[in-house]
Amino acid sequence: MRLLTHLRHVDLAVPDYDKQLDFYAGVWGLTKVAEDSGISFLAAEGSPEQYVVRLRKADEKRLDLVSYGAASVPDVDTLADRLLAGGVQLISQPGKTDAPGGGYGFRFFDVDGRTIEVSADVEVRQHRKIEEK
Repeated sequence: MRLLTHLRHVDLAVPDYDKQLDFYAGVWGLTKVAEDSGISFLAAEGSPEQYVVRLRKADEKRLDLVSYGAASVPDVDTLADRLLAGGVQLISQPGKTDAPGGGYGFRFFDVDGRTIEVSADVEVRQHRKIEEK
């Protein structure tokens, strides 16, 4: 059974924040939906996700987080239990999340030390239907 359903968002830290913001908003056509001193949340018009890219101004370029969706709260708990049983270090236990859209999730380190988030019950945003082709 597949417990992850989709990619929610990728969170990036960048030293050239304004240039990257111009790229993601201008070239990629993402929409800035929230901003807070040196952090921008960018949504895709055809996606129900609250945002698909989060940019953070930082001295060093890095991947802050990769977030995946799960179909249900029990799926989130099942995945956390499986990871723990396999010796994976959890950063946070499954519970209520404080990201835009809320939800229920947890974070852990993958084998390469990246922070991964898995969540369910995240509120969807109003988006437009994208037509094929």
